[in-house]
Amino acid sequence: MKILMDGRSLGTKPSGIGIYIYTLIKGVMRYEGYDFSIVTDLCLSDQMKELQNNGVTIYEYGTQVSKNTALAGYYRFVQECIHAVRPDVFWEGNTMIPVKTVNPYGVMVATIHDMFPLSDPEHFGRIYPHYFRFGIQRSMQYFDAFVFNSLDTQEETFRYFPKMREIPHFVGYIVVPRLAPLPVTDNNCFLYIGNMETRKGTDILLEAYRIYKERGGTKGLRLAGKIREDGIMKQLEQVQQHTDGIQYLGYVSEEEKMQEYASCSCFLFPSRAEGFGIPIVEVMNYNKPVIAGDLGTLKEIIGDCITYTPVKTGFYEASVRLAEKMLKGVSACSREEAQKVVDRYAEETVSEGYRAFLDRCMRKEL
Repeated sequence: MKILMDGRSLGTKPSGIGIYIYTLIKGVMRYEGYDFSIVTDLCLSDQMKELQNNGVTIYEYGTQVSKNTALAGYYRFVQECIHAVRPDVFWEGNTMIPVKTVNPYGVMVATIHDMFPLSDPEHFGRIYPHYFRFGIQRSMQYFDAFVFNSLDTQEETFRYFPKMREIPHFVGYIVVPRLAPLPVTDNNCFLYIGNMETRKGTDILLEAYRIYKERGGTKGLRLAGKIREDGIMKQLEQVQQHTDGIQYLGYVSEEEKMQEYASCSCFLFPSRAEGFGIPIVEVMNYNKPVIAGDLGTLKEIIGDCITYTPVKTGFYEASVRLAEKMLKGVSACSREEAQKVVDRYAEETVSEGYRAFLDRCMRKEL
Protein backbone atom coordinates (compact mmCIF):
# COMPACT_ATOMS: atom_id res chain seq x y z
CA MET A 1 0.00 0.00 0.00
CA LYS A 2 1.34 3.43 -0.97
CA ILE A 3 0.70 6.19 1.59
CA LEU A 4 1.64 9.82 1.04
CA MET A 5 1.52 12.06 4.12
CA ASP A 6 1.73 15.83 4.43
CA GLY A 7 4.53 16.23 6.96
CA ARG A 8 5.08 19.99 6.91
CA SER A 9 4.75 20.19 10.72
CA LEU A 10 7.62 17.66 11.01
CA GLY A 11 10.02 19.44 8.67
CA THR A 12 12.03 21.72 10.99
CA LYS A 13 11.33 21.91 14.74
CA PRO A 14 8.50 19.38 15.02
CA SER A 15 5.26 20.46 16.65
CA GLY A 16 3.07 18.00 18.54
CA ILE A 17 1.32 17.26 15.24
CA GLY A 18 4.71 16.66 13.63
CA ILE A 19 5.59 14.12 16.31
CA TYR A 20 2.19 12.49 15.77
CA ILE A 21 3.06 11.99 12.08
CA TYR A 22 6.53 10.70 12.93
CA THR A 23 5.40 8.13 15.49
CA LEU A 24 2.44 7.02 13.36
CA ILE A 25 4.69 6.27 10.39
CA LYS A 26 7.24 4.48 12.55
CA GLY A 27 4.50 2.42 14.15
CA VAL A 28 2.82 1.31 10.94
CA MET A 29 6.18 0.56 9.31
CA ARG A 30 6.51 -2.28 11.82
CA TYR A 31 4.23 -4.21 9.48
CA GLU A 32 5.07 -5.35 5.97
CA GLY A 33 3.37 -3.97 2.89
CA TYR A 34 3.29 -0.22 3.68
CA ASP A 35 5.25 2.18 1.49
CA PHE A 36 5.34 5.68 3.02
CA SER A 37 6.27 8.96 1.34
CA ILE A 38 6.21 12.43 2.91
CA VAL A 39 5.66 15.81 1.30
CA THR A 40 7.07 18.71 3.31
CA ASP A 41 8.30 22.27 2.98
CA LEU A 42 11.78 21.58 4.41
CA CYS A 43 13.54 18.38 5.51
CA LEU A 44 15.68 19.52 8.43
CA SER A 45 14.51 17.78 11.60
CA ASP A 46 16.27 14.75 13.04
CA GLN A 47 12.98 12.84 12.92
CA MET A 48 12.50 13.54 9.21
CA LYS A 49 16.05 12.51 8.41
CA GLU A 50 15.62 9.30 10.43
CA LEU A 51 12.54 8.37 8.42
CA GLN A 52 14.40 9.16 5.21
CA ASN A 53 17.29 6.90 6.28
CA ASN A 54 14.74 4.14 6.93
CA GLY A 55 13.41 4.22 3.38
CA VAL A 56 10.70 6.89 3.48
CA THR A 57 10.79 9.03 0.33
CA ILE A 58 10.76 12.77 1.05
CA TYR A 59 9.37 15.33 -1.42
CA GLU A 60 10.73 18.73 -0.36
CA TYR A 61 9.10 22.00 -1.44
CA GLY A 62 12.32 23.86 -0.65
CA THR A 63 10.81 26.96 0.98
CA GLN A 64 9.59 27.24 4.55
CA VAL A 65 5.83 27.69 4.72
CA SER A 66 4.67 29.38 7.90
CA LYS A 67 2.00 31.84 6.80
CA ASN A 68 -1.47 31.02 5.57
CA THR A 69 -0.89 33.19 2.50
CA ALA A 70 1.89 30.81 1.38
CA LEU A 71 -0.28 27.71 1.53
CA ALA A 72 -1.67 27.98 -2.02
CA GLY A 73 1.74 27.43 -3.60
CA TYR A 74 2.62 24.68 -1.16
CA TYR A 75 -0.57 22.74 -1.82
CA ARG A 76 -0.03 23.03 -5.57
CA PHE A 77 3.22 21.20 -4.86
CA VAL A 78 1.32 18.67 -2.73
CA GLN A 79 -1.05 18.03 -5.64
CA GLU A 80 1.92 17.47 -7.97
CA CYS A 81 3.31 14.93 -5.50
CA ILE A 82 -0.01 13.10 -5.38
CA HIS A 83 0.09 12.73 -9.15
CA ALA A 84 3.72 11.58 -9.00
CA VAL A 85 3.20 9.01 -6.22
CA ARG A 86 -0.34 7.86 -7.13
CA PRO A 87 -0.98 6.87 -3.49
CA ASP A 88 -3.64 4.49 -2.24
CA VAL A 89 -4.01 6.91 0.69
CA PHE A 90 -3.16 10.60 0.88
CA TRP A 91 -3.09 11.56 4.56
CA GLU A 92 -3.21 15.13 5.78
CA GLY A 93 -1.85 15.02 9.32
CA ASN A 94 -2.69 18.62 10.20
CA THR A 95 -6.51 18.78 10.52
CA MET A 96 -7.55 20.43 7.26
CA ILE A 97 -6.68 21.49 3.73
CA PRO A 98 -7.94 24.98 2.88
CA VAL A 99 -6.99 24.55 -0.81
CA LYS A 100 -8.75 22.03 -3.03
CA THR A 101 -6.64 18.88 -3.26
CA VAL A 102 -7.70 15.56 -4.75
CA ASN A 103 -6.39 12.01 -4.87
CA PRO A 104 -7.85 10.31 -7.98
CA TYR A 105 -5.78 7.19 -7.23
CA GLY A 106 -7.24 6.31 -3.83
CA VAL A 107 -8.74 7.85 -0.70
CA MET A 108 -8.15 11.10 1.19
CA VAL A 109 -7.75 10.97 4.99
CA ALA A 110 -7.18 13.75 7.53
CA THR A 111 -6.48 13.71 11.26
CA ILE A 112 -8.40 16.21 13.40
CA HIS A 113 -6.49 17.05 16.57
CA ASP A 114 -8.78 19.61 18.19
CA MET A 115 -11.48 22.25 17.77
CA PHE A 116 -9.71 24.93 19.82
CA PRO A 117 -10.18 27.82 17.35
CA LEU A 118 -13.94 27.31 17.83
CA SER A 119 -14.13 26.06 21.43
CA ASP A 120 -11.49 28.51 22.78
CA PRO A 121 -11.44 31.31 20.19
CA GLU A 122 -10.00 33.90 22.59
CA HIS A 123 -6.53 32.42 21.99
CA PHE A 124 -6.64 32.71 18.20
CA GLY A 125 -7.50 36.30 17.33
CA ARG A 126 -10.53 37.53 15.42
CA ILE A 127 -9.83 36.09 11.97
CA TYR A 128 -8.39 32.61 12.46
CA PRO A 129 -11.54 30.98 13.94
CA HIS A 130 -13.45 31.97 10.77
CA TYR A 131 -10.61 30.66 8.60
CA PHE A 132 -10.58 27.42 10.62
CA ARG A 133 -14.33 26.87 10.25
CA PHE A 134 -14.08 27.54 6.52
CA GLY A 135 -11.13 25.13 6.23
CA ILE A 136 -12.96 22.30 8.01
CA GLN A 137 -16.03 22.81 5.85
CA ARG A 138 -13.88 22.65 2.72
CA SER A 139 -12.06 19.57 4.01
CA MET A 140 -15.39 17.81 4.56
CA GLN A 141 -15.93 18.12 0.81
CA TYR A 142 -12.52 16.68 -0.10
CA PHE A 143 -11.85 13.87 2.37
CA ASP A 144 -13.19 10.33 2.38
CA ALA A 145 -12.46 9.70 6.08
CA PHE A 146 -11.32 11.48 9.23
CA VAL A 147 -9.22 10.29 12.16
CA PHE A 148 -9.76 11.81 15.61
CA ASN A 149 -6.97 11.72 18.19
CA SER A 150 -9.41 11.16 21.07
CA LEU A 151 -13.07 10.57 21.81
CA ASP A 152 -13.20 14.07 23.29
CA THR A 153 -11.98 15.60 20.00
CA GLN A 154 -14.50 13.51 18.07
CA GLU A 155 -17.42 14.71 20.16
CA GLU A 156 -16.28 18.34 19.99
CA THR A 157 -16.03 18.07 16.20
CA PHE A 158 -19.50 16.57 15.91
CA ARG A 159 -20.83 19.40 18.07
CA TYR A 160 -19.59 22.05 15.64
CA PHE A 161 -19.98 20.01 12.45
CA PRO A 162 -22.88 17.52 12.89
CA LYS A 163 -22.60 16.33 9.27
CA MET A 164 -19.14 14.99 10.08
CA ARG A 165 -20.93 12.04 11.73
CA GLU A 166 -21.98 10.90 8.26
CA ILE A 167 -18.37 10.73 6.99
CA PRO A 168 -16.39 7.57 7.86
CA HIS A 169 -14.23 8.18 10.92
CA PHE A 170 -11.89 6.44 13.33
CA VAL A 171 -10.53 7.28 16.79
CA GLY A 172 -6.79 6.69 16.74
CA TYR A 173 -4.76 7.72 19.76
CA ILE A 174 -1.28 9.16 19.39
CA VAL A 175 1.68 6.81 19.55
CA VAL A 176 3.90 7.92 22.44
CA PRO A 177 7.15 5.91 22.36
CA ARG A 178 8.56 4.60 25.60
CA LEU A 179 11.45 6.76 26.75
CA ALA A 180 14.88 5.44 27.63
CA PRO A 181 15.29 4.40 31.26
CA LEU A 182 17.33 6.96 33.22
CA PRO A 183 18.30 7.40 36.86
CA VAL A 184 15.35 9.13 38.56
CA THR A 185 16.49 12.02 40.73
CA ASP A 186 15.00 15.17 42.27
CA ASN A 187 16.54 18.55 41.36
CA ASN A 188 14.10 20.45 43.63
CA CYS A 189 12.44 22.10 40.60
CA PHE A 190 9.03 22.11 38.99
CA LEU A 191 9.09 21.46 35.23
CA TYR A 192 6.99 22.55 32.27
CA ILE A 193 7.68 21.35 28.71
CA GLY A 194 5.49 22.46 25.82
CA ASN A 195 4.63 25.49 23.73
CA MET A 196 4.50 28.61 25.88
CA GLU A 197 1.22 30.40 25.16
CA THR A 198 -1.98 31.33 26.95
CA ARG A 199 -3.87 28.34 25.54
CA LYS A 200 -1.33 26.14 27.28
CA GLY A 201 -1.84 28.02 30.55
CA THR A 202 1.69 29.43 30.63
CA ASP A 203 0.34 32.70 32.02
CA ILE A 204 -1.35 30.76 34.84
CA LEU A 205 1.87 28.87 35.50
CA LEU A 206 4.04 31.99 35.72
CA GLU A 207 1.61 33.79 38.03
CA ALA A 208 1.19 30.65 40.16
CA TYR A 209 4.95 30.43 40.57
CA ARG A 210 5.13 34.09 41.60
CA ILE A 211 2.46 33.43 44.26
CA TYR A 212 4.20 30.19 45.29
CA LYS A 213 7.48 32.01 45.96
CA GLU A 214 5.70 34.94 47.64
CA ARG A 215 4.14 32.48 50.07
CA GLY A 216 7.43 30.83 50.95
CA GLY A 217 7.89 28.13 48.30
CA THR A 218 11.49 27.05 47.77
CA LYS A 219 11.51 24.93 44.61
CA GLY A 220 12.75 26.32 41.31
CA LEU A 221 10.86 26.33 38.01
CA ARG A 222 12.33 25.08 34.73
CA LEU A 223 10.51 25.93 31.48
CA ALA A 224 11.20 24.38 28.07
CA GLY A 225 9.51 25.06 24.75
CA LYS A 226 8.94 27.71 22.14
CA ILE A 227 7.50 31.04 23.30
CA ARG A 228 4.67 31.69 20.87
CA GLU A 229 3.23 34.97 22.18
CA ASP A 230 4.82 38.33 22.91
CA GLY A 231 2.64 38.66 26.01
CA ILE A 232 4.11 35.48 27.47
CA MET A 233 7.63 36.70 26.78
CA LYS A 234 6.89 39.97 28.63
CA GLN A 235 5.28 38.14 31.54
CA LEU A 236 8.25 35.78 31.82
CA GLU A 237 10.68 38.71 31.88
CA GLN A 238 8.61 40.53 34.52
CA VAL A 239 8.36 37.50 36.81
CA GLN A 240 12.08 36.79 36.42
CA GLN A 241 12.87 40.39 37.44
CA HIS A 242 11.03 40.07 40.75
CA THR A 243 11.16 36.32 41.46
CA ASP A 244 14.25 34.16 41.59
CA GLY A 245 14.37 30.47 40.67
CA ILE A 246 13.06 30.51 37.06
CA GLN A 247 15.15 29.01 34.29
CA TYR A 248 13.96 29.21 30.67
CA LEU A 249 15.67 26.46 28.65
CA GLY A 250 14.29 27.22 25.19
CA TYR A 251 13.63 24.40 22.73
CA VAL A 252 15.23 21.21 24.10
CA SER A 253 16.40 18.07 22.29
CA GLU A 254 14.87 14.66 22.92
CA GLU A 255 17.82 13.68 25.11
CA GLU A 256 17.59 16.90 27.11
CA LYS A 257 13.84 16.46 27.49
CA MET A 258 14.24 12.98 28.96
CA GLN A 259 16.84 14.25 31.43
CA GLU A 260 14.48 17.03 32.51
CA TYR A 261 11.60 14.58 33.04
CA ALA A 262 13.78 12.17 35.03
CA SER A 263 15.18 14.86 37.34
CA CYS A 264 12.20 17.13 38.10
CA SER A 265 10.35 17.24 41.41
CA CYS A 266 6.92 17.65 39.81
CA PHE A 267 5.62 18.22 36.28
CA LEU A 268 3.20 21.13 35.76
CA PHE A 269 0.81 21.27 32.80
CA PRO A 270 -2.01 23.79 33.47
CA SER A 271 -3.26 23.80 29.88
CA ARG A 272 -6.64 25.41 29.19
CA ALA A 273 -7.25 23.33 26.04
CA GLU A 274 -5.51 20.11 25.08
CA GLY A 275 -5.96 17.70 22.20
CA PHE A 276 -4.00 14.86 23.81
CA GLY A 277 -1.24 15.79 26.26
CA ILE A 278 1.87 13.95 25.04
CA PRO A 279 4.24 15.39 27.69
CA ILE A 280 2.17 13.90 30.52
CA VAL A 281 2.34 10.42 28.98
CA GLU A 282 6.09 10.90 28.48
CA VAL A 283 6.78 11.94 32.06
CA MET A 284 4.89 8.84 33.25
CA ASN A 285 7.96 6.86 32.11
CA TYR A 286 9.70 8.27 35.17
CA ASN A 287 6.67 8.15 37.50
CA LYS A 288 6.77 11.79 38.54
CA PRO A 289 3.98 13.73 40.28
CA VAL A 290 1.90 15.74 37.81
CA ILE A 291 -0.46 18.70 38.24
CA ALA A 292 -2.49 19.36 35.09
CA GLY A 293 -5.48 21.33 33.89
CA ASP A 294 -8.87 19.90 34.76
CA LEU A 295 -9.78 18.91 31.19
CA GLY A 296 -11.98 16.14 29.82
CA THR A 297 -9.34 15.14 27.26
CA LEU A 298 -6.67 14.62 29.89
CA LYS A 299 -9.05 12.60 32.05
CA GLU A 300 -9.79 10.40 29.03
CA ILE A 301 -6.10 9.95 28.18
CA ILE A 302 -4.50 9.81 31.65
CA GLY A 303 -7.34 8.98 34.04
CA ASP A 304 -6.82 9.32 37.80
CA CYS A 305 -3.03 8.97 37.76
CA ILE A 306 -2.39 12.70 38.15
CA THR A 307 -3.65 15.69 40.18
CA TYR A 308 -5.99 18.11 38.40
CA THR A 309 -6.37 21.83 38.98
CA PRO A 310 -9.14 24.13 37.68
CA VAL A 311 -7.97 26.32 34.79
CA LYS A 312 -11.18 27.89 33.48
CA THR A 313 -12.24 29.69 36.66
CA GLY A 314 -10.55 32.98 35.78
CA PHE A 315 -6.85 33.79 35.53
CA TYR A 316 -6.11 34.81 39.11
CA GLU A 317 -8.21 32.13 40.79
CA ALA A 318 -6.67 29.45 38.56
CA SER A 319 -3.19 30.76 39.44
CA VAL A 320 -3.93 30.71 43.17
CA ARG A 321 -5.36 27.19 43.06
CA LEU A 322 -2.28 25.92 41.22
CA ALA A 323 0.06 27.71 43.64
CA GLU A 324 -1.76 26.11 46.59
CA LYS A 325 -1.22 22.64 45.13
CA MET A 326 2.45 23.46 44.46
CA LEU A 327 2.87 24.55 48.10
CA LYS A 328 1.03 21.56 49.51
CA GLY A 329 2.77 19.06 47.27
CA VAL A 330 1.25 16.15 45.39
CA SER A 331 2.20 12.49 45.16
CA ALA A 332 2.97 10.38 42.13
CA CYS A 333 0.71 7.46 41.33
CA SER A 334 1.98 3.91 41.75
CA ARG A 335 4.61 2.59 39.35
CA GLU A 336 2.07 0.05 38.11
CA GLU A 337 -0.51 2.70 37.23
CA ALA A 338 2.08 4.90 35.54
CA GLN A 339 3.25 1.93 33.49
CA LYS A 340 -0.30 1.20 32.37
CA VAL A 341 -0.52 4.72 30.92
CA VAL A 342 2.79 4.30 29.11
CA ASP A 343 1.76 0.90 27.73
CA ARG A 344 -1.64 2.18 26.57
CA TYR A 345 -0.03 4.51 24.00
CA ALA A 346 3.04 2.49 23.10
CA GLU A 347 3.83 1.78 19.46
CA GLU A 348 2.82 -1.87 19.53
CA THR A 349 -0.51 -1.07 21.21
CA VAL A 350 -1.70 1.83 19.06
CA SER A 351 -0.26 0.90 15.66
CA GLU A 352 -2.45 -2.15 15.16
CA GLY A 353 -5.55 0.04 15.08
CA TYR A 354 -4.02 2.28 12.43
CA ARG A 355 -2.93 -0.73 10.38
CA ALA A 356 -6.49 -2.10 10.40
CA PHE A 357 -7.85 1.35 9.48
CA LEU A 358 -5.46 1.66 6.52
CA ASP A 359 -6.46 -1.80 5.31
CA ARG A 360 -10.10 -0.70 5.32
CA CYS A 361 -9.06 2.38 3.33
CA MET A 362 -7.31 0.14 0.80
CA ARG A 363 -10.36 -2.05 0.40
CA LYS A 364 -12.59 1.05 0.42
CA GLU A 365 -14.63 -0.45 3.25
CA LEU A 366 -14.80 2.78 5.25
